[in-house]
Amino acid sequence: QFLPISEIEEVSSTLSFETGDCIVLGACELYTTKTTGDEKKLYRNVEKNLEEQHETVLRLSASLSPPDAETFADQLNLSRSSPFGPLSQPSSRRTFAHLIATLNASHPDYDFSHLRPQDFKRVASVRSARDDVDEAIYNLQPKALRLADLMLQRGQVHNAGGGQIWGPHMWDLIDKEMGLKGCTVYTFLPDEDPLTHDDGAVWSLNYFFFSKERKRVCYMYLRGLSALSHSPVNGPSHKRNISEGIDYRGSTASKRAKYWLGESLGYDVDNDDYEVMSPQYLGVFDDDYDEDDDEFLLEKEKSPLRAMSEQLMESMEF
Repeated sequence: QFLPISEIEEVSSTLSFETGDCIVLGACELYTTKTTGDEKKLYRNVEKNLEEQHETVLRLSASLSPPDAETFADQLNLSRSSPFGPLSQPSSRRTFAHLIATLNASHPDYDFSHLRPQDFKRVASVRSARDDVDEAIYNLQPKALRLADLMLQRGQVHNAGGGQIWGPHMWDLIDKEMGLKGCTVYTFLPDEDPLTHDDGAVWSLNYFFFSKERKRVCYMYLRGLSALSHSPVNGPSHKRNISEGIDYRGSTASKRAKYWLGESLGYDVDNDDYEVMSPQYLGVFDDDYDEDDDEFLLEKEKSPLRAMSEQLMESMEF
């Protein structure tokens, strides 16, 4: 079940931006793992599918003769292992089901119940996932944003609309809601990702921060689309209303809009004059901005991203 928390909405708003040749679409969402009726049904189906797959392998093993049977038996034991732990344990199967339920809730136009445990991978540490996300965003942000972040070194640079850009402060907000030290991290690496296929994304990152203690999953994703094959993300000077014919139903933006503007206030979001803004026009800079100054500062700091990351990590032991 989606948790509409304003601080996480702030984090999510920093994960979509546009560069010269790439459109980055991303989000950070929180879900509770407390089960509803529909989710309980999903969990039962997941467990049933896993058991059926295991029984099929068992029957195949029984039909083999030595030494093939012995070799297959060893492989069979490995087949019960997974990124979530031994699939013979209910807790492992339930964690697997939680991630499927999260994907289904975040992308309601898709059904991920067919996924296999091997479509996921356990990440070594929160630090590893964090560095991966930070590096991807930092390398993709326009030069002006990187320079601003480099100068302030606090991750609290504001864009023209008052919102923030990505930085260590965003991890503080996530940590407040998730307790990152107690989280297990997984990444989603299927052979065929329907999300990237349909969007035409050239790359993607998908991370799940799972807190058994808080019964929550923080789902963070980034997808990079070629600007040549997609329409530009709308900027402040090109505001577009939901009423102008764009279908946001089922999207992350729709879920948020429904909560903040629709269901909780009692009117229809589809007919509201709610404006969808793009964070592409971030940062306010002088017209005399010199790119040579940018290059000088970037060369002077060998790894500003790592320095930012290490400052925060000193106060947060993962």
